[in-house]
Amino acid sequence: MNRVGIGYDVHQLKPGRPLILGRVTIPHDTGLDGHSDADVLMHAICDAVLGAIGEGDIGSFFPPDDAEWKDAPSNMFLEEAARQVEKRSGRLINVDAMLIAEAPKIGP
Repeated sequence: MNRVGIGYDVHQLKPGRPLILGRVTIPHDTGLDGHSDADVLMHAICDAVLGAIGEGDIGSFFPPDDAEWKDAPSNMFLEEAARQVEKRSGRLINVDAMLIAEAPKIGP
């Protein structure tokens, strides 16, 4: 059985923070505000993976008010989501992600 999940995440830009998208630091004068590294792309993918297996969103696994996750790299969240899939004898087949941003320009 194939299952599909959809993830969506939004973070505001904030001065003094690095802008990290898909574990890549993007040169920009502002970054994304959040408790962890605020990698909005990884967060959305994580929510999609968790949604496909009928679990809660990223915040149910990694509460934003928990000091353990302060400035944590978001790949940790995605790795846990993948473990949750494996725990249910599932496997990730494909991920398609779309990034929508007013700034900065990501591609040519």
